Amino acid sequence: MAKHSIQAILIMERGGIPLFFLKLDPRAQDLDPLLVSGFFSAMQLFSKEVIDGVTPVFQVDYGARLFTVISGESTDLVAISEGRWEEGTSGLLLSLLQEFEQVWFKNLTHQEKDHLNINTCFPSFRESVIHMLEVRNISETWVPFIREERGREIDSSMLPTLDLIDGNRTVEVIAQESTQSRDEVISRLTLLWALGTIDFRNVLNPDDVVVATSRLDRLLQSSSPQRIELAKKSAETVLMLSRLVPLLDGRRTMGSVLAALREHYSEEKVRGALDTLLSLKAVETLSPEKRRILLLKEATDIAIRVAEKAYSKTAVSKAMEGVLNKMGTAEVAGDLMMSENSWTVNYGIRLYEGMNPRRLMEVYAEWMKVLAQFVEALDAEGKKKYIEGLCEAYQEYLLQRYGSGDLRGFEEMTFWLEMASAER
Repeated sequence: MAKHSIQAILIMERGGIPLFFLKLDPRAQDLDPLLVSGFFSAMQLFSKEVIDGVTPVFQVDYGARLFTVISGESTDLVAISEGRWEEGTSGLLLSLLQEFEQVWFKNLTHQEKDHLNINTCFPSFRESVIHMLEVRNISETWVPFIREERGREIDSSMLPTLDLIDGNRTVEVIAQESTQSRDEVISRLTLLWALGTIDFRNVLNPDDVVVATSRLDRLLQSSSPQRIELAKKSAETVLMLSRLVPLLDGRRTMGSVLAALREHYSEEKVRGALDTLLSLKAVETLSPEKRRILLLKEATDIAIRVAEKAYSKTAVSKAMEGVLNKMGTAEVAGDLMMSENSWTVNYGIRLYEGMNPRRLMEVYAEWMKVLAQFVEALDAEGKKKYIEGLCEAYQEYLLQRYGSGDLRGFEEMTFWLEMASAER
């Protein structure tokens, strides 16, 4: 199997119809085939001449993720990756696309296209992809379970592994109890997941930021059908909502949520409740794009708090009002609020639901602009001391909290602040 950074692959007919979708990273929960195909269609309009045959490989870097388009005879393959693009990956994807066109797509009728389940179709081709490109990041602490809606009938060689999956055993326990090697067990679990036979629970890492979505609102209404259904499925989760929901403030990590609830519930129960809410899409973990926006929200919040120590609240308020008066991005203005003569930042992500990566990148750029213009709008007298305090606050908090992928692009802001401070 080739080393790679790919999270998902989408194959589309040249007319824009999705034909095949496969995730290669079970933790990439935000990647939806309809969202990716809609984004690709918009990208085609923006770069049609390039995609339509000038080069067989076309890449668009959206900061948090890289979108790579491989063009075939009558289809396009879109690979969404995170991190460095490995040498040789383009050639592997091109060979997979050629196999798809020559073997699987060639004789497909219009009726068959209309009834494709792009998440489970072409199981033999899925096996080809898995054999060439491994599924990423499967952890021994994850708990596999059999999906209610399975894919195709599986090969009898998979049954020994499938028999050990009970929704309670972790990957590590299954590997220990199996007569097969650990690598073979992981390989078979990977294939079962790719075929849509199983899924995983307990996939949240301590540094994942867990946030509420708009679907959570219905679960908090005592008479809603959604809450009644949840009570039938998991009464314990319903009872935990009153303590759990206040912690989903848009910036807390999974680790901090577990720590806050340690006196009331076991880690297993909290993880179980969050798994249930994840399955209902009532909560989600922040995608790489949204993590970068969260970073800028926190950076702006810190900039305001530090400014209120260096200047009067009236001066700070006036500076932010001037910035917002010149800005027309509703998704940013909607998350900045005035309360008791002080600006506050809303850390929720509901304004960003359904946005494609390109729009999220634009929102990120707008937050960066607000931060820079706010600092610039503050009175020159005392600015040097303010910037020094701001850089120190960023160093102590932001640069410790976020990884290099999250900080990509933000380094320019810290460099600009240091230069501005040196000039004064």
